[in-house]
Amino acid sequence: MRVLIPIVLIGLLGGCANLQEPIPPGYAGPTALVGDNCVAESGSKARCFVVEAVDGNQINNALIASRQASSGNGFALTTRNTARRLTAMSMKVKLVGTHVTAAPIEALASKAAGTFFSVEGIVEFTPTADVVYRVNGELTKERSSVWIEEASSGQVVTNKVSSKL
Repeated sequence: MRVLIPIVLIGLLGGCANLQEPIPPGYAGPTALVGDNCVAESGSKARCFVVEAVDGNQINNALIASRQASSGNGFALTTRNTARRLTAMSMKVKLVGTHVTAAPIEALASKAAGTFFSVEGIVEFTPTADVVYRVNGELTKERSSVWIEEASSGQVVTNKVSSKL
C-alpha cells in the first residue's frame, strides 16, 4: 500500500498539462495584449472568459489563477484576471467561457439547479500589433457564447463560439 500511493500520485501529477509561454523564446516581433475576463456574480461564483490554449498549447489563464488564489478559502472565490502578449500573427486559440465557483460542491449544486453554464471552442485569431484585446462572452440558460473583442471599442474580432441549451 505504501508503494501504491506514490505511484498513484506520480500518475496524477504526470497527467497535469504543462503550461506553455504563448510567445516563442527569442521572438522580438510585434505583439498584442489579450486579457481574460472574470466577473463576479456573488462572493463564491463568477463568469470567466479566457484563452485556454494557443495553437494547441495550454497557457496560464484567469481560470487557473483564480483557482490557485481561492484554494483553501472555502466558499470565498478570489478571481484573478490575467493577460498575456501574443504574436501579431495568425493563430488558433481555444476560448472558454464558464462559471467558476470557489468550492467544487457549489459547482455541482449549480449544475443540478441549472445555473452553471460553459462553452468552449477553437477560433482563428490574427491580432494587430499594439492593440489590447479582451475575451468576453455571455453565459445564460438560452445561449452561452465566448469571443475576443477589442478592449477599447468592444468590436468583436473573432467568430463567436456558441452553444444553445
